[in-house]
Amino acid sequence: MPLLQVSSDYVFDGDAPRGGSGSPRPYVESDPTGPCSVYGESKLVGEQQVLAASPRHVVVRSAWLFGLDGHNFAATMLRLAGEKDAVQVVEDQIGCPTWTGHLAPALVGLLERGVSGLVHLAGAGHVCWSGFAREIFRQAEVDCRVEPISTAQMSRPARRPAWSALESEREDVLPLPPWQDGLAGYLAARAGMMRS
Repeated sequence: MPLLQVSSDYVFDGDAPRGGSGSPRPYVESDPTGPCSVYGESKLVGEQQVLAASPRHVVVRSAWLFGLDGHNFAATMLRLAGEKDAVQVVEDQIGCPTWTGHLAPALVGLLERGVSGLVHLAGAGHVCWSGFAREIFRQAEVDCRVEPISTAQMSRPARRPAWSALESEREDVLPLPPWQDGLAGYLAARAGMMRS
C-alpha cells in the first residue's frame, strides 16, 4: 500500500533559483534543498525516510495552506480586519498560498493515478504575505489597510525562507488552480459554513 506524506516548502533555503532571464523562478522537484530551520530540517529527513522506504510512496511538498479547519493566515487576517483598521504584514517572503479544498482532492488523484516519488503541489502563481492579505480583503470586501513590513521588523524566532514558490516539473502532475481561485473558493465555503 503506497504512503503519501505531505511536506513543506521550508525544505528550501529561500535563495530563489534563477530562470533563463535571470529572474526568480519557482523551486521544482530537482532543485537542491537547504532548510534554514529545525522545522525544515525535520521535514526533509521525513521526506528522505519515506522515499527510501518504498518506490511506491509519494512525498508532496505544498505551501502556505489555508482551509476551513484550524488556524491559518486567511482566517487570521479576516479576524484582525474585524478588530483593526490596519494590519502589518510581511512583504519580503514570497510563496504559493494553497487552499486545502484544492489540495485534498489533488492528493487523492495522485494516489488514484499511481504517481510516486517527489511532487510539488501548491496554488499556481506566487505572492508575498502582504499581497495575499490585500487580496483577502479585496475578495472579502473588507475595509482594512495593509501596511507592508520586513521580516526583520516582524522579529520571529524561527527563520523562514524569503522565497519558497513551488512548481512541478513533472508531466504526470496536474497543477492546482491559481491561488486567487483557491481564496475565492475558501471565502465561499467559509460564508456557507457561517450561514448554516
